[in-house]
Amino acid sequence: MLTLTACSDRNQSDEQTPLQQQQSQPAQTISLPLKNPSFEESDQFVKGWGFSQHAGEPAYEVSIDTTDSADGKNSYRIERKLVQAWGMINQWLPLDSTVGKSIKLSAMIKSEALGPKGFDLSLVFRKANKKFISEISSEIVTGNREWQRIEVTAVVPAKAAHLQITAVLNDAGTAWLDDVQLTLVDKP
Repeated sequence: MLTLTACSDRNQSDEQTPLQQQQSQPAQTISLPLKNPSFEESDQFVKGWGFSQHAGEPAYEVSIDTTDSADGKNSYRIERKLVQAWGMINQWLPLDSTVGKSIKLSAMIKSEALGPKGFDLSLVFRKANKKFISEISSEIVTGNREWQRIEVTAVVPAKAAHLQITAVLNDAGTAWLDDVQLTLVDKP
């Protein structure tokens, strides 16, 4: 049996259409600025971040942990002390010229005795008047876990003007958060 192989000096990209060439180029990742993403600029308050809970009397203990971190010296710690639907830390960012692009939120998470509803990260998209458009959440972290990175990615919907990033404790237990990163994936 005889096998023939053809060789060419021509570059394969010469035969691609402009659209195929554009699609084959790697996506450009742009880091979006967050306030205090590793909780290093904090004292008894978590600078740059807001905290809220579902309702009622304070049910969570939130603090900066200076003894356990994934990155740097500090991490954020939240522990549920009373039965409550949820408690969360969050940060708001304006979305300029991002409709149709992908945004990825990731963070290092550690957990101790988290119930089945666990702890998660969310991307919450809002209109200019801050009314809700949509939300997408990461996998739920439950039980006991050492530091690991979790992430959530979503495409910015039409009419989105604001992004609220959240880390939410939905059950009993304790969770730590560190090295929060937000990136925009812009395909050329």
